[in-house]
Amino acid sequence: MMNKIRTIVLVLTIVIITTISMPIFASNAAEEKTFTLQQAIDYALKNNPLIAISDTGIEKAKVSFKEASSVYRKSNDAPVMAFESQLAKDGYYKRMAEMALKLAEKGKEKTVESIEFEVENHYFTLLNAQENLNIQKSIAELATENLRIANRKYDLGTISEIEVMSFKTSLAQAKVDLKSAQRALEYAQMNFNKALGLPLNTKVRLTDAIKVEAPESIDIEEKVSQALQNRMEIISAKEQYEADKLYFDITAKWYPSNTYKYQQAKQAMQSSEYSLINSNKTVEISVRKAYMDMLNAYESLVVLQQAEEQLQKAYDVTKIKYENGLGTNIELLQIMNQLKEIKLNKSKAQLGYNLAKKQFEVSYGVGLSSTP
Repeated sequence: MMNKIRTIVLVLTIVIITTISMPIFASNAAEEKTFTLQQAIDYALKNNPLIAISDTGIEKAKVSFKEASSVYRKSNDAPVMAFESQLAKDGYYKRMAEMALKLAEKGKEKTVESIEFEVENHYFTLLNAQENLNIQKSIAELATENLRIANRKYDLGTISEIEVMSFKTSLAQAKVDLKSAQRALEYAQMNFNKALGLPLNTKVRLTDAIKVEAPESIDIEEKVSQALQNRMEIISAKEQYEADKLYFDITAKWYPSNTYKYQQAKQAMQSSEYSLINSNKTVEISVRKAYMDMLNAYESLVVLQQAEEQLQKAYDVTKIKYENGLGTNIELLQIMNQLKEIKLNKSKAQLGYNLAKKQFEVSYGVGLSSTP
């Protein structure tokens, strides 16, 4: 009887432990998430707390504007007894609240734009890290093949052991570079996950690719004009100037030109007018510079693509020559290293061009999510 009870208790214990353990094992299972670029952007915008903070800022500005509007309406019927009353009556406080609301709304647009650009940056950087890993894998395969050829030639007695050792060293270095590329990929993945608000160890698969398309024909003057209408710096500077001008106009009604109050208001207006003019110039330069950077990045990439094609052909020829005893190990190793460097540089240039292209689009105030 006691043995039967012990058996029942043991079975129940196993069942309970198994039942408790199942959710734990399920929760620990690595779940891979798949993202297109747009899906990654949408996910980040949905989960980034800065969006909620921006929304709260807008609601706060709306309340302030509502209260200022109420004060403005009431001030029209009240006698003007002091300078502050004149400011209220002429709509200065209402104008300041209106400016705060406009900047809060534009600030949210800027926040969204920054999140989109950060995600796109890390998306392409992760793709670049994956490409670099593939390049290092291909170089390791070449180094392995070269060592195989060297071993065969050594067995035939056509090369020395020292020559074989040079290929072994080359393969060892290729394996080190491969491990380094794997670590760089892990780092890029953590940064991508952070940008999206995912746990840092989340496994992700990106379905879009880094595309290289020649820059379209662009009317740079039109883009500069767009920037001067859309950029946060311009809107902020313009709003500040208009508010300071209104304040000066009201001040001039109350204080003569030989008073501190008058000169203070005048200086503030002049300062904000200068800031507006300077902001226009700064923004225009930034758009033109971003355009130049995009063109420079593309032209450099074209050269690297041509160089890679030439080096690949040269490597293939050098390998055949060495295999048939017409070349040296030094020539083969040198050109293999040159091929590796050109492939990595081209990969980096592809990333740089895509980011420069997006930076140019952002420079004239176009949100990334609205770009094709």
